[in-house]
Amino acid sequence: MTTSTRNSKRYAPYKMKQELKRALSLLGMARRAGALWIGQDRVLREIGITRSLVIASEDCSGNVLRKLAACSGRTRSVWYVLKGVTREDLGKALGVNGAQIAALPLKSGFADKLSELLQQGGHYLNEQDEGV
Repeated sequence: MTTSTRNSKRYAPYKMKQELKRALSLLGMARRAGALWIGQDRVLREIGITRSLVIASEDCSGNVLRKLAACSGRTRSVWYVLKGVTREDLGKALGVNGAQIAALPLKSGFADKLSELLQQGGHYLNEQDEGV
């Protein structure tokens, strides 16, 4: 029984990395479908109007996070900071050079699936839930 416990601990980080990769892949699909907003200006404008699911990279600037918290509180949007995902990683998944933040309308099917994936990957994320 101790062997299976050791093995499950050894492979747990790999499973979480796979879930994170799946989440980033889903963001790329949402972009190709035209359901994703990318970049600080566009995301902040859209979440001021629509309830959204917002994804931020770990190295996102403090200024952007403060603006995001203020806007998302008004519309009751949900946002996550992905630990271990840099601007370059997020941008690569979205097909751009670099991206600090991206967002989806909260009512979309992409947002439902992404929320599910992000909640499964606990150690890699830092959820910031404002007003929900």
